Amino acid sequence: MKSILNKFPFHILLFPTFTVLILTANNLGQIQISIIIKPLLYSNLASIFIFMIGWLIIKQVSRAGLLSFSFMLFLLTYGHIYNLMEGRYIGQWEIGTHFYLLILWFLLFLGLTFVLLFVLKEPKPFTLILNIVLLSMVLFQTIIIVNYEIKSKLTEKHASESVQSTFLKPEPGQNLPDIYFIILDKYGRSDAIEDFYDYDNSAFIDQLAELGFWVPQCARSNYAFTVMTLSSQLNLAYVEDLTDDPSLKTTTALIKHNVVHRAFEEIGYTTIAFDMGFSWGNMKNFDYYFSSYPKNIDTWSIDPFELLYIKSTLGILLFDNKVEFGQKALLSDLEQKAERTRLILDVLPEIPDLPGPKFIHAHIVSPHPPYLFNPDGSINPDAEDVDPFEGYRSQLEYLEPRVIEAISQIINKSKNPPVIIIEGDHAFGHKYLTSVLLALYLPESDTAALDDHMTLINVFPHIFNTYFNTHLEYLPDLSFTHTDDWYESIPIEEWNPACRSE
Repeated sequence: MKSILNKFPFHILLFPTFTVLILTANNLGQIQISIIIKPLLYSNLASIFIFMIGWLIIKQVSRAGLLSFSFMLFLLTYGHIYNLMEGRYIGQWEIGTHFYLLILWFLLFLGLTFVLLFVLKEPKPFTLILNIVLLSMVLFQTIIIVNYEIKSKLTEKHASESVQSTFLKPEPGQNLPDIYFIILDKYGRSDAIEDFYDYDNSAFIDQLAELGFWVPQCARSNYAFTVMTLSSQLNLAYVEDLTDDPSLKTTTALIKHNVVHRAFEEIGYTTIAFDMGFSWGNMKNFDYYFSSYPKNIDTWSIDPFELLYIKSTLGILLFDNKVEFGQKALLSDLEQKAERTRLILDVLPEIPDLPGPKFIHAHIVSPHPPYLFNPDGSINPDAEDVDPFEGYRSQLEYLEPRVIEAISQIINKSKNPPVIIIEGDHAFGHKYLTSVLLALYLPESDTAALDDHMTLINVFPHIFNTYFNTHLEYLPDLSFTHTDDWYESIPIEEWNPACRSE
């Protein structure tokens, strides 16, 4: 084994692989593992290409391997160094710029290459050291990733097996309504939006009311961020009663395998979902899964993980706003995010044409940042840097009329009146975190009896009791924020005196 590691520079493959794996390990739960294939392939091909060129010129395998390592070391780590040094000064001299760092990086590259090719008399011991060290590093990161994936799969399997059989018992021959579950990520309650953003959304609320929606003035989410909210709401229970270890892993499993989805599936509903940009929220196992990634081969599309990897390398230069190509790459990433929102709003009105009862899970990641949209629907190329106050308002100005348009078409085109849930999963700021929009379209339901202080955990129990012949008890309407540990929940009080329960 030592002889093999001593003779051939496996490090030309191990180093690029390590750079991809360590980024993967730091983003577990946020990505689909399969997405790392292209970065692995391209980085290794680049390393092999440099190695082959060096081997043709130098005629020595070990030295050609060291040349490839030197090149890839500087190519694949520049982005990390730039992020570390950006904006740093020595006195009045700003050294953290591409101009100075590239000069320094180039000189270091030349120096290391000179040492490896011309000063180092015997390259094989160095090749052995690189092979052993990088093999150990790759194995360590692989163990972390595999361990996480195994635990995630086991958690998902446990969650799936623990989901009870359906308790929905519609009447024989009942004309079952379509159920639209539409999440507007980070859409706050009217009073919170006005108090925090000085934005009046009464026109939007009035339009919903005119369409027949019930909009409680004091609605709240039960948790202050998405995965906790959805884990709870879709399983009709508080997260702490579902798992002893709240985390991204356990909440992802609870979202993927939940009571609500299973209940609708077991009574024959067709399930429909959309790509929302995060693996924990993508329901790819649904009957219909609409992906918003551009199909046109002329459109340059970069997955968020691939983009993150490129920015950790010398490829970060593509995103310098003085480089035209970089602007196009960044805009492409924003366009993908915007396309997901547009796709959902465009496809929703077409769903009534599909036969049979349907459950639609549509998670729109807006008005949540990045603040992509200008009020006219055009994309803000500076979305990552826009002022949050203006950005949030612009998102609403674009989003609200589009939502009204889509909902109006759904209602008008549906032969059987649908049930529609429109909600924010959490809000913003500090004291407003759980003050969310809730709007329910409940045909033939007495909304006058509903509690104006309803929290999201009781939405599906009410729908099940009203339309599916269940007798579920409503849970206490509690809301929680979190500590520095996002998964440690602590109670949060209602900030608006008018909404405090007596």
